Amino acid sequence: MGVTIHYNGKLNDRARLAELLDAARLYCAEQRWAYREVDERIIGRVERTVDFNAAEDPTADTRLVERDEAETQAAPIDDFLQGILIFPHPKAEPLALTFNQAGELAYYMPLDDLGTYWEIKSLFTKTQFAGLETHSAVCEFLHFLQDQYMPDLHVYDEANYFESGDAARAAQSLDTLDTAMDELQTALEDWDDGEAAMDESPAETSDVSPKKGKVERGKKIARREPQWKRGHGASAGKN
Repeated sequence: MGVTIHYNGKLNDRARLAELLDAARLYCAEQRWAYREVDERIIGRVERTVDFNAAEDPTADTRLVERDEAETQAAPIDDFLQGILIFPHPKAEPLALTFNQAGELAYYMPLDDLGTYWEIKSLFTKTQFAGLETHSAVCEFLHFLQDQYMPDLHVYDEANYFESGDAARAAQSLDTLDTAMDELQTALEDWDDGEAAMDESPAETSDVSPKKGKVERGKKIARREPQWKRGHGASAGKN
């Protein structure tokens, strides 16, 4: 749960990749953002979600894919992933600026130690807990990439700052979610108080204590294997 920026695209001219990455490193230095180099061979098998709507209409919005319009496919892969992982803020998720050999923004997540990867081409970063300044800076960085290197870069900002440049509207989106989380926290605490009162009733006793409900702000949610993957056999490792 949190305001997220989604992005995907492809370099029109892959020969400019080195130039793009140099510009991105300079941008990171100016913003005092940490980053990590990525340069690895991806070899083994890849699992990917195929959206039939996108196949029929390349301009279709693929952020939401209905179950009956997509399926998971597996195929051999021998590719290279090159770029940088950017860390704009300790409370924001990393911004992946990594490309495959076709010049597409992509990330390949190892699923185990045997060479199977989950392919991600609709990338995203959650900035909710990093604040408006970081959120807007990430949007400006993506605008820079779009203007200078990737005219076909597609960005969807849940706070609408990327599209509108309206800081007040973006701040309202962040505040709205904060308020929702406050209300959820209060509801959980009220529920816990009610459960505790019931436990103190002499008419019924229990050896099991209720768990305290708590909303943890800024907590990083661990990435899990997708539902379709659970129970499958072997997958990938780093090379």
